[in-house]
Amino acid sequence: MSALLIAVPLLIAFLFVPLKNKIKYILPFVALFSLILILKLPIEQVNFLGGWKAPFGITLVLDNSSYYSLIVVNIIFFLLSLIPQIIEKDLSLIFLILMASINGLILTGDLFNSFVFLEITSVAAYILSSSKRNYYGAFKYLILGSIAGAFYLLGTLYSYIGTGSLNLADISKNINSEFLAVVPILIFIGLAVETKIFPLAGWVPDVYASGSALTPAILATGVTFSMMYLFGRIFITVFHGEFLNVVYIFGLITVVVAELSALKQDNLLRALSFSSIAQAGLFLSVISMNSYESLTAGYFHLLNDITAKFVLFIIAASIGKSFIKNKTTGIAFSIASFSLIGFPLFAGFRSKLLILKTAFLNQNYILPIILLFATIIEIAYVLRWNIKLWYPDNILPQEKEETQKLSWNVNLILLIVALVIIVIGFYPDIYLKIAQNIASGLTNYRAYVTNVLGGM
Repeated sequence: MSALLIAVPLLIAFLFVPLKNKIKYILPFVALFSLILILKLPIEQVNFLGGWKAPFGITLVLDNSSYYSLIVVNIIFFLLSLIPQIIEKDLSLIFLILMASINGLILTGDLFNSFVFLEITSVAAYILSSSKRNYYGAFKYLILGSIAGAFYLLGTLYSYIGTGSLNLADISKNINSEFLAVVPILIFIGLAVETKIFPLAGWVPDVYASGSALTPAILATGVTFSMMYLFGRIFITVFHGEFLNVVYIFGLITVVVAELSALKQDNLLRALSFSSIAQAGLFLSVISMNSYESLTAGYFHLLNDITAKFVLFIIAASIGKSFIKNKTTGIAFSIASFSLIGFPLFAGFRSKLLILKTAFLNQNYILPIILLFATIIEIAYVLRWNIKLWYPDNILPQEKEETQKLSWNVNLILLIVALVIIVIGFYPDIYLKIAQNIASGLTNYRAYVTNVLGGM
């Protein structure tokens, strides 16, 4: 049944090629079908495609981490499908292909197939990036992504040489010192572009600031979350935390460089792009402490960040230069941006507090210092942009007339998501439970190996 999460979006995309002008109106039904199907699936399930048992055949694995990750990304796709205004007619097919590839990326229990789904996701992202004639940003992303893909494939090849298998559970069971000396480095480079690690995150501002609302809205939320899931699955479950000390350092460097870059930006979309890079670096630094508590804190913070970025990027790419005609939109923007800096009573405050608690429990005092520094920088540019958009002193009368007003359905969705941020601030257990389940699935690699290989 879980294979339908991949097959149905691909089948619909193929069938509706002649009707691509109308396909955007089919998207909500496909996304809703995926959500309902996920909720009906058992949380723990292993599908052996073609009847071949692991590790000899292709497996689709559902456990706590993959199940709840699927729920998160498919909710994002569903919400975006309800905003046809930001989905250009030529991008509807890409939307479906991206949905199928991300579901496959999360479900697969095979390293080579993760490469296949990673490449399909990347190609779809390149096409999204080229919307609004953003050919430079898309080309930059294409070059970096292709190089990273080559390293990931090379890591897959060495995994097979070192363990005689491509199955993630089998690799986890049979890794050795020679394997750990080479493969994690190759896989890290292979994922560094999509996880937005410095210095391979240079493509992000050029792509996210392209002017298309859909591009950053999906790449900074659903795609980012799926890539962070894959990173955790490989480096925590399969590699047992090896190489994470190096990831920790790169993560902290990413936070500092990206936050300082965000502060200098005169373009809101570029500022938010660098903010996304910084949050990715913070997430990777947190999970690099390699404990159940740190993974819970990391994925909890990631959930809060993608919720805020969903609101912020759609608004930043749509409203123009002020909130003069968009009071409701402005309120949603302010709520999301205050959560971003960790203002009390908002979701981001809860996750940053949990990160600090986890760091002190692990006797890690560098991360809190970097987090405090990043928060001070965030306060500076978030408040500046809020003031600039609410009180646009230098805006000309004709520019006031040109300011776009978002349609009722977009405002409604953005306001609902913004209210979720406030609800999580008061009742964090909703997101916390998701983060805990993802963390437990990733850290319990013995259970993962038993579930996948137990039928042998």
